[in-house]
Amino acid sequence: MALQWRNAAAGAAGVAIAAAFVLLNRAAYSGFFTDDEFDTLSWAPTRRPIEFIRWLLSPLFSVDNFRPAGHAYFAIMGRLFGLDFPAYMTPIFAIHIANGSLIFAILRRLKVGVWQALGGAAFFVLSVGAFDAYWKPMYVFDLLCTFFCLLSVLLYAYGRFVLSFLAFWLAYKSKELAVLLPAVLAVYEYWFGTRRFLKLVPFFLASLSFGLQGILLNPNKDNEYTFRFTLAALRKTIPFYARRFLLFRLSGVALFALAFVRDRRVWFGLAGTAILITTLLFLPGRLYVAYAYLPLAFASIAIAAAAARVHPLVLWIALAIWMPFNLRELHLEKHVKLAADGEARAFVEPLMQFARANPDVDTLIYDGRPAHFQHWGVTAAWNIAHGALGQHAFFYNWPETASLLRTKRVAYAHWDGGGMLIRIHNPGAPIP
Repeated sequence: MALQWRNAAAGAAGVAIAAAFVLLNRAAYSGFFTDDEFDTLSWAPTRRPIEFIRWLLSPLFSVDNFRPAGHAYFAIMGRLFGLDFPAYMTPIFAIHIANGSLIFAILRRLKVGVWQALGGAAFFVLSVGAFDAYWKPMYVFDLLCTFFCLLSVLLYAYGRFVLSFLAFWLAYKSKELAVLLPAVLAVYEYWFGTRRFLKLVPFFLASLSFGLQGILLNPNKDNEYTFRFTLAALRKTIPFYARRFLLFRLSGVALFALAFVRDRRVWFGLAGTAILITTLLFLPGRLYVAYAYLPLAFASIAIAAAAARVHPLVLWIALAIWMPFNLRELHLEKHVKLAADGEARAFVEPLMQFARANPDVDTLIYDGRPAHFQHWGVTAAWNIAHGALGQHAFFYNWPETASLLRTKRVAYAHWDGGGMLIRIHNPGAPIP
């Protein structure tokens, strides 16, 4: 009877954590699509299912950065819901909560107490450290990558090696950050397994193949996607990501003080964090809050494992002390995000209305856009508005624009930072 009561109490606590997350982040449903989301929605729903299946099964590196697991989400949601933004958020929330559940399951497999494991899951689920990951559909790639990485670890811990490999494969097909997961599994095998490493050979062969293809075939030779193996890169990336763990400067570095706790479960969480953040540290041109999501999952394992050596109340008191700082960060991040989304909505919706009323006008000239909404998003939104790819959108001062204004009937859009005015511009009319 006592065991049943404890299980019921733990289950109720898990539901309460999930409910608290939804309650605290419900404003995400009031958001709007980003430029990258429009870009993906302009083409993903047009692809045939067989294309996603083929790329899920393919052992080849995709030079056009095709991540079939995440892009399949956009294909399905785009076909079902079009541009109904709130519909996109429910799966995002569900995957995030599922990732918290997997962290709990891994901790229980590591024989961490129920309440400490719940504390670790609560820290991860409620943390604002990787805020964007569960506020914007564009980061479904990070959510799915983390889901399949955690599932792979859990299946491996239960001896389901074939299923673990399949989960690893899907993690990589969600995002390339998973390429180093076999090293995490090797750490698990060393500390908690039988040290029969031959079972990891398929994992490392796949990882090596994907890694070498990524290095040799990567078309990004000198841009923000290029790896920079320099101290200058580390000086930029380490402070950025280190703050995301406990939301104060270099807290991620301080987290590794837990290594002094003589507990292999703690070391496993820290090793997973260090291994999976490695590639991010050499991409100084791609600093995004959401990228900390997967390392944060393993940091949560380390924190909960360390708390397993003390009374569960200690961890929950620590969470209570940390929560006001977390909520303050949530408040700041939320308002910045909703303000940017509001501008994007005010820019895009008039374009959509104009295109529906004037389907024959296929070229757009615009003389401004929201600061966080890039030109590819404008083109994608214009294409979606016409229900066809290949529609053109040009910024006012681009070389080809003057000729178009003189010779072609176009839509001319003026953005003043707070609203949009759009009208038809006929050839020969005075240039605005």
